[in-house]
Amino acid sequence: MKIRTIGRHGREGFKNLFRNGWMTFAAVSAVAGTLLILGASLVLSVNVQAMSANIENQLQFNAYVSDSVPTKELPKLGNEIHSIHGVRSVTFISKAQALQKMKKLLRTNADLINGLGNPLPNEFVIQVVDPHQIPAIAREVKAVVGIEKVEYGGSVIPKLLSIMTIVRDTAIVFIAGLVIMGMFLISNTIKITIFTRRREIEIMKLVGATDGFIRGPFFVEGTLMGIVGALLPSLILYEGYRWLEKTVTLFPPFSLLPTPFVMDRVVLVLVGCGLFIGLWGSVVSMRKFLRV
Repeated sequence: MKIRTIGRHGREGFKNLFRNGWMTFAAVSAVAGTLLILGASLVLSVNVQAMSANIENQLQFNAYVSDSVPTKELPKLGNEIHSIHGVRSVTFISKAQALQKMKKLLRTNADLINGLGNPLPNEFVIQVVDPHQIPAIAREVKAVVGIEKVEYGGSVIPKLLSIMTIVRDTAIVFIAGLVIMGMFLISNTIKITIFTRRREIEIMKLVGATDGFIRGPFFVEGTLMGIVGALLPSLILYEGYRWLEKTVTLFPPFSLLPTPFVMDRVVLVLVGCGLFIGLWGSVVSMRKFLRV
């Protein structure tokens, strides 16, 4: 294809955006609306997955040491626990440290335990590589000589992990369904846009224009509609997320991922989807009219 022809397609495609004002507006609105929902779903999904991964990484359990174990044997006991397959880290908390933590929790009521001595045991706080293995590893730790008791949440941790897995899988399925639905919605909108100009296509065919020559401006037009329709929700989501990040960081447990980390990727995905949807919609829509 000649450069002059490419330039002509570009100019005509750009002009057609303004010649068909309301239809262009409808198509761009359909793209923008769909991609806005898709972008918001992506942002939510990324944060949910990061939050669930963070929770999983922080899951741990406690192993309480028998009072019969001598102080000098505690490092050896910690090393034995650390050697168990799947254990990532082992942190020792002495009886004195545990008592201080309890007093901080009680605050003004800390005097209630003064004079009672220190009934708290030495303990190890254990983190694992795979949180799903906590019950199995807890049983192995319990079998270590010198460990009196292990607490890992019983059935709570498996249920929590199961819920987080369901949430992640649901988000992925929802986003995939949204992309497919958006593609057909936008394709139909572009089909209507081209249908209103079927006479223009028929006249071009009658005067001997090739299919490629006819398609060119429509490809450019579809691409531009896809890009414009992607930039609008990208701007809204970027500014909205930046504001939301500042607001939510007031509550540390619910802090969102940094704006550049999330939105740079989401914007690229939205622009890529807009470009693909615009081209795909144009290709599918033009086939019907070029067969006539």
